[in-house]
Amino acid sequence: MSDLRPTGVPIEIDGVERRFLFTLNVIDEIQEHYEKPLDEIVDMLLDKRYAGECMRYLVTALINDEVERELYKNKQCQLKRVTEQEVGWMLSNDNIQEVTLAVLQAYGVSLPEAEDDDFPNAMSGQLNN
Repeated sequence: MSDLRPTGVPIEIDGVERRFLFTLNVIDEIQEHYEKPLDEIVDMLLDKRYAGECMRYLVTALINDEVERELYKNKQCQLKRVTEQEVGWMLSNDNIQEVTLAVLQAYGVSLPEAEDDDFPNAMSGQLNN
């Protein structure tokens, strides 16, 4: 069996390596903020009318969720929470494509890949063996 602990997508922003990971906590926070399902919110990244504000909010939520996760594991964690304004200063034309790609990769790969027989059969609810 493979390691089922997701680690997130590494990205360096403003000289600090971050790990974007869509945990249940951050998904709930984002969906509550936008009052939409996560797939619709991710689609907003591709719409120029909403992309900037959406990217700033998503990156802020992902960074702050990482800080909370790390503080939970290690009270000595040196990572600091950020505001949307600070994230706006961190993102520019120089890195926006890289950050967008990291967000999209994290959205697609945050759940661990399990072997086929680890999932219940969709029709019966029984494990495939």
